[in-house]
Amino acid sequence: MYEERFWRVLQMSLKIFNGIIALLANALRFYALKYFVGIFVQKEESVWKHVSILYIIGWAWTSAISLLFSSPAMNILSNITSLFLIFFPYRIKKTKKCLAVFIIYVINALVDSIVILSLTKYTMGQPVNQVYECITSFALLFIAIIIQRTTEPEKEITLPALNMVALLMVPVVSIAYIYYLIIVVHEIKGIVIFASLALLFINILIFYLYHSLLKFYSARMNEQVFKQMLEVYSYQLDVARESEERVKALRHDIKHHIIELSAMAKNNNDDDMIKYLSGMKEFMLNPKEYSNTGNREIDGVLNYMLQKANRTLNQVDVQINIPEDLYLNNFNICVILGNLVDNAVREASKSEEKQLTIKMQIKQELLLIFIENSYSGKILEKKNGLQTTQTELAIHGIGLENVKKVVIDNGGEIKIDYTSNRFCVQVLLYMSRIKN
Repeated sequence: MYEERFWRVLQMSLKIFNGIIALLANALRFYALKYFVGIFVQKEESVWKHVSILYIIGWAWTSAISLLFSSPAMNILSNITSLFLIFFPYRIKKTKKCLAVFIIYVINALVDSIVILSLTKYTMGQPVNQVYECITSFALLFIAIIIQRTTEPEKEITLPALNMVALLMVPVVSIAYIYYLIIVVHEIKGIVIFASLALLFINILIFYLYHSLLKFYSARMNEQVFKQMLEVYSYQLDVARESEERVKALRHDIKHHIIELSAMAKNNNDDDMIKYLSGMKEFMLNPKEYSNTGNREIDGVLNYMLQKANRTLNQVDVQINIPEDLYLNNFNICVILGNLVDNAVREASKSEEKQLTIKMQIKQELLLIFIENSYSGKILEKKNGLQTTQTELAIHGIGLENVKKVVIDNGGEIKIDYTSNRFCVQVLLYMSRIKN
């Protein structure tokens, strides 16, 4: 009787001990998941400050399922749902969330399969010694640290949907294939282990392929920006050259103009003098020069963008009141202003009214930019903002969403309002915080 009680207590103690080891192993695995998550997202992209609470909930959820059920399908479901829960507060696209969740999970599942099949005589549906779960967790942590340290920080751009789907198919097919191997071919351990190692290698390469694509599209985006800025400076150079030629022409004929005006003044022909001076003024005004603040960068961007606006729109109202030395040679200002005006002109040209208003002024060390345009009334809304209507998102994604990031990175604020036929963007930039 005492022996039975002793063995009962011993078995209970072993179960409790194994349970504690399992919980600790799972906690270590979720710690490794933080490294994997950090490869795809930054802390600033989360709308919640205390994301660690989600890791605790995910750990508790997967631990409970693992202890209560010995079903591979249930474990797959609990792990995937916990990963989606962890990524829930991050402001990233759904395709990117799915890619991150499935690639992280499949690496987790493959490492687990390799360790268990290599070191144990695993039988389907039977519990696994928690020591091997600890080994799996340490292996995952090692892999996560290596990948994070050998990949570049996440780029703030979006890959085209087709690329994301192609990448996503690799972990999804891997999950289905490894599940099939474990269920159907689990008795031939050598084949399963070899297939798992091959799939693990392929899925780890997906991390590097993903970041290579980000780097490629980032380079293309920068190329588009610099190409546009080159066109801006080239156009502004033509404007300056034409204005200079007009000044030279006026200077060459100034003697004749003075004689003509003096004759009119002697005869008291005030109306003729006004008409003559108006003609001289019109001659001096360069029709290509829509902005003449004296600030080369801002004048260049506006003159380049507004040439198209004046060709395609019915009404263009520009009111600029800024000092000449404002943000001299500042690339970020050109990116913000250039893309906002470019978007506004493009959308206004699609509307019936075809109207555009641009205002810039300085108030108490603040630069205020106000851009309002008519539009067709078609806006693609998404959870985290507005979706661009451009076809090549990775290039034209340099629109509103990326302008927002540039404004925020430079300590500014941006506000977007729209009605059924008017779209308005207001930007506030603190002059002391703008980066050069």
